[in-house]
Amino acid sequence: MTTTSARIRPFHFTDQQTKEIKAELDSILSSEHFAGSKRCCEFLEFIVLRALDGEFEKLTERFLGTELFGRPVDYETATDAIVRVRANDVRRRLVEYYSERPVHSGVRIAVNSGTYIPEFQWHAAEAAGPRSYPEHSTSLERANRHRGAWTRAFLFGLAGALLLGAGIAGYLYHQATATGVAPAKKLWDPLLQSSRPVLIVVGTSHPDQMAPENDQTTFGDHMSNPYHHVSVSSAIALARLGGVLHQRSKDYEIKEAPETSLTDIRSRSLILVGALNNQWTIQLLKPLRIHFTYANFVASIQDSGNSQQQSWAVDFKKPYSTITTDYALVARFRDPTTEGPVLVIAGLGPYGTEAASEFVQSPQHLADLASKLPRGWEDKNLEVVLKTDVIGAKAGPPILVTTYAW
Repeated sequence: MTTTSARIRPFHFTDQQTKEIKAELDSILSSEHFAGSKRCCEFLEFIVLRALDGEFEKLTERFLGTELFGRPVDYETATDAIVRVRANDVRRRLVEYYSERPVHSGVRIAVNSGTYIPEFQWHAAEAAGPRSYPEHSTSLERANRHRGAWTRAFLFGLAGALLLGAGIAGYLYHQATATGVAPAKKLWDPLLQSSRPVLIVVGTSHPDQMAPENDQTTFGDHMSNPYHHVSVSSAIALARLGGVLHQRSKDYEIKEAPETSLTDIRSRSLILVGALNNQWTIQLLKPLRIHFTYANFVASIQDSGNSQQQSWAVDFKKPYSTITTDYALVARFRDPTTEGPVLVIAGLGPYGTEAASEFVQSPQHLADLASKLPRGWEDKNLEVVLKTDVIGAKAGPPILVTTYAW
């Protein structure tokens, strides 16, 4: 899929663009993801219509608090998080809405983390080539230069972490296979059969206008307002995964989830990193017995085949400094949409993702997993639920909770 994106800049939309945006807005508001929340509908409609009128500068937290929620003009935004909480809810509902429409021709509406100005992205079919809007070229060039400069600066730091982590992970994997520990080989071999490079799709968030945090910052706000475009936990996961693939002399590519199309992931081995920030994880796991859900600010892993399931959930309304447990899902399965093997490494929060990446490259953890799986598991689809204790905002070792193979 080819994407032309008109980002948050003060230009005038053409009549056709305005018509497309309003039609998409109506579709979103009437969907099951928004129809049950009058407040979320009001919030999204308000900011989209204001943006169409060119009132970008007005879309601040204080302005929305007074206009939408009746707060006084001098209210304390640092202690009253009503706008941030509602915006987070809108963002999550948009992710759920678009997760059911991975191939979508037309305009998409997004509200990126750290800003309340909507972003409009036009998607056109690959064969038709990108749609061109010359009157936006200057704004797009500025946006691309800004993003490119930030990305290069971050990637220099990330590259160092990846190289170090890849070396360590590769060594551990080598030790596992060299000493005859077979479970690691059995887990990974299905992803290594294709002649094409493995594609790693990592969930990302947007670094624009990051707000300060304090001890009362909710877990939901902390998750949507990270200090890096790719979180440290995701970087650690990438390093570990890269190390295993490098040790097996397997080439791989890394792409951000928002920049990944269905064409990119078809007919090749795929690794998905992250859950709520990765629409492909949500989409591909949805038909499976164990999958992710998000409702009323609570993210959870649901086992639809077990009515006695314990609660594997994280409340995103809680202050992030009080989170002591995170959960993750590791899944390996052959997907009919991608027509290839998929490995999911995803936590409800960043700690779970980091713990899951440790699990899949550790010979000890994989040996423990193999002992709990049925005979011939290497040829089956797998889902594994993990738990990690969070100590001092750091992920602890992964703890195996339950498994399912079919």
